[in-house]
Amino acid sequence: MGSFDALFPDPMDCYFVLFQDAVYEHNKAVQYTFKNGEFIRRNRVTVVNKIKDMSNLVYENFAQQDPSFKKCHPLIDYPALLSVLTRYSRDIYGFRRITAKIHDLSGKIDEAQQKYLEQIVIDGADFGFKIPSENPYVDRQAAVLLYWFSVLKPFHLEYDEIGGPIPQPYIQAYFNEYFSYFLVCLALHPQSIDLEIHQNKDQFEEFLNQLHFRNLSRSSLEFFLPYNKNSE
Repeated sequence: MGSFDALFPDPMDCYFVLFQDAVYEHNKAVQYTFKNGEFIRRNRVTVVNKIKDMSNLVYENFAQQDPSFKKCHPLIDYPALLSVLTRYSRDIYGFRRITAKIHDLSGKIDEAQQKYLEQIVIDGADFGFKIPSENPYVDRQAAVLLYWFSVLKPFHLEYDEIGGPIPQPYIQAYFNEYFSYFLVCLALHPQSIDLEIHQNKDQFEEFLNQLHFRNLSRSSLEFFLPYNKNSE
């Protein structure tokens, strides 16, 4: 992808396009920013525009490798996309948000109260958190994101009125899942992580089918996403 460096001078910006908390601002060390004791909300337009740019990059790569994609172009359902990002952020960052909030209270409450609240967070697994961890493994992050992409389906294909071949039937049928998967692959690349399931076409088609029809839960998706940690 020739334009990758132009779009993401810092490769980690590519990772955080998808894997950040899309609701509240934090830095690359995932330290939240507060103003008057409250989280600072992200600009949703900026978040969506970055994903749009990233999506264009992925689709351009499809078209370079397979001319049938030139007959189509992707459509994004932006309300659905925002819902994906909001729910992903809640699942992955919910526990960390509470921890950050309590740490921000340091000096504003007495030491006993601080320790009591910190103990509540430690016991958070009993309070219904989907993922009671401040730093979930990257395969869990990818699984949760793909889960919500498959539930809310923000990506669609629109066909141009021109001749020529169209993408393979399984790509048309499961385009949302197909596109989401490769979007996640691009975002993970700066972490030197490559998902591998697409290397086996039959297995990949079955994976997309199961993902499309929501037969895979968040936890089962973790086991369905073998990946390779590169040394680059």
